[in-house]
Amino acid sequence: MEQLSKLRMQDHELTMRQMVEEIHRGLLNIKQAAAKFEVNRDTVKHWLDKVEQEHLSIKDKVPVKPSPRKKKASAPQPEEATAQIMELQTKLQALEQELEASKFKALYYSTLLKIAEQELGIDIEKKSATRQSGSCS
Repeated sequence: MEQLSKLRMQDHELTMRQMVEEIHRGLLNIKQAAAKFEVNRDTVKHWLDKVEQEHLSIKDKVPVKPSPRKKKASAPQPEEATAQIMELQTKLQALEQELEASKFKALYYSTLLKIAEQELGIDIEKKSATRQSGSCS
């Protein structure tokens, strides 16, 4: 019976740690976490505080020398951020152009099919769909 109780506590702790992780990753806020994990907001805050305290105590025990690489990576320079924004804007424009071209091609082929069906008197789209369903049987 005692083992069952320990297993339940471990399961609860894992679930609460998963909840804290989702909050830290920005997937949930406190209210959403409380609803998803079916606990009250005080429980969510308790587990956030508990995990933060554990993190701080571990951080205090292990001396970490700050490396220059980490500082640069964690705080991007304004020039780098601007360059990234420009690059993303360029990619966005290229993707929007591709989308427009694809829409135009789809409209073109659809119109081409309709004209061919009208001039030839053949229902092209329905025949291709019939062939596909016939091959599945």
